[in-house]
Amino acid sequence: MNWRDYQARQRVVELGHRFISYVDEGQGEPMVLLHGIPTWGFLWSGLLPALSLTHRVLIPDLLGYGFSDRREGFDRSIARQAEAMDAWLERLGVRNAVVVGHDIGGGVAQHLSVRFPQRVSRLCLMNSICFDSWPIEMMVQLGHPRVARRLSAQVVHRALRMALKRTGFATAPPDGVLEGLLEPYATEVGKTSLVRNAAALDTNQTQELAAKLAHVAVPTRLVWGVDDTFQPVKWGERLAWEIPGAKLVRVAHARHYVMWDQPHAVMTALYDFLGMEMRPVLEGAEQRDGELPFIPGPLI
Repeated sequence: MNWRDYQARQRVVELGHRFISYVDEGQGEPMVLLHGIPTWGFLWSGLLPALSLTHRVLIPDLLGYGFSDRREGFDRSIARQAEAMDAWLERLGVRNAVVVGHDIGGGVAQHLSVRFPQRVSRLCLMNSICFDSWPIEMMVQLGHPRVARRLSAQVVHRALRMALKRTGFATAPPDGVLEGLLEPYATEVGKTSLVRNAAALDTNQTQELAAKLAHVAVPTRLVWGVDDTFQPVKWGERLAWEIPGAKLVRVAHARHYVMWDQPHAVMTALYDFLGMEMRPVLEGAEQRDGELPFIPGPLI
């Protein structure tokens, strides 16, 4: 689906003076999919049709991202995002869920697992931030207040598009995907909000979790595109070492946006993790990895 079709599926819920836009589709065990920066819930649109056949799929736009509240004057850090996700799930009446996080969404998922463990039944991290692996240089530069004041939305949008196209994907993404991922930030309001989001990236907020990861007590799977230059696979290896019982699945021929580079391999890894024998077919996605299966070993 294109980004407009995806946005048309979004609902809105108010949390105090803020609001969150989200997709809620399917029935069954709840599954929460958390995006990173500089994307939004559309990141998961390629997997949504198949996952919603077996699960209630909940995909929020984090505060300040996508089409959630982008006004000024609030803390956008991953710690506060986790608190917002806890409040959002409470508002929806969701006791706990399988939580899947990519990039900074993985950092939010780690906070949920450590600080709100009752919310997480299973944890899956994909090319996630962790420890002091972040923020990457591009995000440090984006977060400087001068960017919001001196660079137009068009200039920032063009620079991000070039950077993600060059290094975010191992193969050319399907038509419209890259544009859709960045669409909410193509306006001046969106650009300013994205700069504020980047300024809130703080490595201390994963470092403070480092000693607590040993207490994560839910089944954990790490799915990593092995050619990622933003979050190299060595960080997935370290997470697998630190979280009890965690296993790492290395996905070949994939970079940071592993769910777009190798969607079938990612779905296989997810359904293996969920213990599902009957697996929906991932329709509408190019069989990019038909001869490039994910690399399951060694499982750490």
